[in-house]
Formats: sequence, C-alpha cells, structure tokens
Amino acid sequence: MSRLLVSVVLASSVLAFASGAGAKAPPEGFQLCGVSACMSLSGNDAETVAVSLFYGAGIKFVGPTAVPSGFYVLRWRFPNQREESGYYVGDSRVVRLFGAALGGSTSFDAAVSWLRPSPGALQVLSRLSVGLQPMPAPTVTRVTVGGRPARDPASYVRLWAVGAPALPKHPVGWLRIRMTTVVQSPWSDSSTDVRVSRRGGWLYRDGTFFRVPAKFAERIRARQSLSLTRMTTGG
Repeated sequence: MSRLLVSVVLASSVLAFASGAGAKAPPEGFQLCGVSACMSLSGNDAETVAVSLFYGAGIKFVGPTAVPSGFYVLRWRFPNQREESGYYVGDSRVVRLFGAALGGSTSFDAAVSWLRPSPGALQVLSRLSVGLQPMPAPTVTRVTVGGRPARDPASYVRLWAVGAPALPKHPVGWLRIRMTTVVQSPWSDSSTDVRVSRRGGWLYRDGTFFRVPAKFAERIRARQSLSLTRMTTGG
C-alpha cells in the first residue's frame, strides 16, 4: 500500500517564503504547548523541526494508530499567514498535521496527516516537552454512528487501536463516526474523519483504510459498547 509523500497544504504555505538554502523555519519559530504553559523552539531546534515536518526530511507517514493519550499542541506562523497548528503525541512519537497529502490511496480527501518526524526532530520535541504537562488523554462523552448515538461512548477509543492497514477490494458504503470529547484533541477535532463500512469489516481513519474483525464492525454499526468485557460476554 503506497504511503503519503508530502503534505500539500503545509508545503504550499511554506514554499512561498523559503527558497534554496534559506531558513525553513517560521521567523518566530514554534510554540510547543501543554495544559498551562508553552515552550519556544527557535534557532537550530526550529530549523530541525521545520525541515522534517514541512520538507519531508527523514519523516515516515504512518497510519493513524496512536491510541488516545496525553498530547501537546504545536503552533507556528509564517508572515502574512494565519497561525497554523498541529499535535505532538509523545507516547506514540508521532505528529498530526492538518492538510491533505499526495500519494494517498483512499477514496476520500484526508484532512490531516499522521507522521513520524525525523529522529532529530523527535529528539527536539521530546527534549522541549520535558517538564511541560501534556494535555490529558481525551475523555469521550458522546459518539454517534451514522448520526445516531452509540452506547458506552468511552469504549470507542478502541477505534484507534484495532485493525491493519489494507485496501478494500470492492467499494462499500460508509457510516461516519463522530466523537465528542471534553477537550479538542487529535482524535476528536473538527478534522477527524472516522467511518465504518456498511457491511464487512472495514474502518477508515484519517486517510487510511483498516481491515478489522467483522464482529467488531458489526458492533459499531449496531452502536453497541466496544469494551472487551461487553464483547466477550455479548453485552
């Protein structure tokens, strides 16, 4: 399965201001923010992160498999542009950026990209996050499947942990899954796109198809609890 190559939206916003061997980072660097404080990334640290995230140096595009956990908000701004932001999930060592990408293998336009930055960029983000309290793992308070509420919404965090990337051989219809959380997060903001196939065992998460057990998909379509205990006992 081919993976994503470079983020169109992000690259286009950066290339307008950077050229050749010039600076690649935003003039004021980045802000890495937790619950109540932010750390500034400037100089070589900002360049390392910018070259990886915006120009693809050493990055690996990954399927959205990061289980909901603590996270940080990464913010930056280029001249004459609105402020941009993304998420850094330290436990999973991934960054989620807004913007569709080239080379995707889905039938939908992905609004976000999940990627693993270069080792150097990860080292910078990890070092700067030390002592910075992360945003807490999101608490899911409501889930709808096809517009109708599901039972046991908290159990639907399992949507992000089940399945293996694959491509459906035959197109099928889809039901959109929407999760509401107390705080906006990488797994529940307005750009999150999660769907379950109307038949068979398929999930779509933020630009990637996943093959999942048929019974798991059936429970989602029936809006039942996805807790392991309930699934084992048939509740």
